[in-house]
Amino acid sequence: MSTTSRTTLSRAAAAAVAAALAAYSAAACAAAPILLRFGYPNPPNTIQYTEFIQGWTQKVNKEADGLFHVQVFVGTSLVDMHSTFDRVQNGIADIAFCVLGPVSSQFPQTQVATLPGVARNAHDAGLALQRLYDQGIIADEWKRVKPLAFGIYPDLTFHTVPMVKTLADIKGLKLSVQGRIAGETLEALGGVPISMPLDELYEALQRGTIQGATLGWPGVTGYKLTDVVKHHLLEPYGAVEAAIIMNNATYAKLPPKAKHVIDANSGTFFTTWFNKFVDRTTQQAIDDIRHMKDQTVTPLSPDQEAIWTQRIQPVIADWEKRTPDGAKVLAAFRKEVAAISSGS
Repeated sequence: MSTTSRTTLSRAAAAAVAAALAAYSAAACAAAPILLRFGYPNPPNTIQYTEFIQGWTQKVNKEADGLFHVQVFVGTSLVDMHSTFDRVQNGIADIAFCVLGPVSSQFPQTQVATLPGVARNAHDAGLALQRLYDQGIIADEWKRVKPLAFGIYPDLTFHTVPMVKTLADIKGLKLSVQGRIAGETLEALGGVPISMPLDELYEALQRGTIQGATLGWPGVTGYKLTDVVKHHLLEPYGAVEAAIIMNNATYAKLPPKAKHVIDANSGTFFTTWFNKFVDRTTQQAIDDIRHMKDQTVTPLSPDQEAIWTQRIQPVIADWEKRTPDGAKVLAAFRKEVAAISSGS
């Protein structure tokens, strides 16, 4: 065989090897699951993370069957309380748990579920909000990200260093709040609202920067605030909203089978799971705090409750006036809460 023939064969063999390697690499890449980065800005040592967040991610990863893999980034490595919405919108995180308080001004209609007195439990409030989204009533506020679930903590109450039993007790107290409506409600009752992320509450209470927190019960135990606050008012005066959100472009690029897995595990299904979890852990947190040493859980007297209810009515009226279609949104929300409460 001539030198030229051997050279030609060597080149052909090299080309065949290169083609085979390229094909193998392409196949390997095609077989690799799509990584979906899930930002969870709260501590990992809470039941919300271990049971709810991990429970959902394990379920969708199993059903994805290798199409994608959701990986949770816990703490502030991917998102934090201030940046969650922006980082999902910009694609830094694909999915995230987002407390809406820091971005509440961007969701005025969605804030209907945070109004004091409009719902008594998470299940009714969360599912009503999901229905308003599905019906298109609040959908325009959610064009920048894809909401997978709405979570409501409709047990917003006051956890304080001094005991609060009357309006006189709350007057002048500096309490942390999440969102505008919670701040307005506190002001109507005579307190001083201080806007502050959840992960800064413990230190602020230790330093005396604030004298209490306006917070749902699971957050009190989850953030170990019972170390620094000893008194808890039983009646709720509003809610904190959260949502599991997804980047629009990330969802759009998923193959149809992967989208089906996400769709089957979002919306009404995921919202119901979220809020049943909140209701159960809320009652558990109340029971736990009641049995803790040096903690008090105090209901308002009927007279005081009537006075407080009257004082917060302007908050609801003001929200209706300033919110686009506020009266319509509130009426629709109340209608859905009533329907859900009656079993429909």
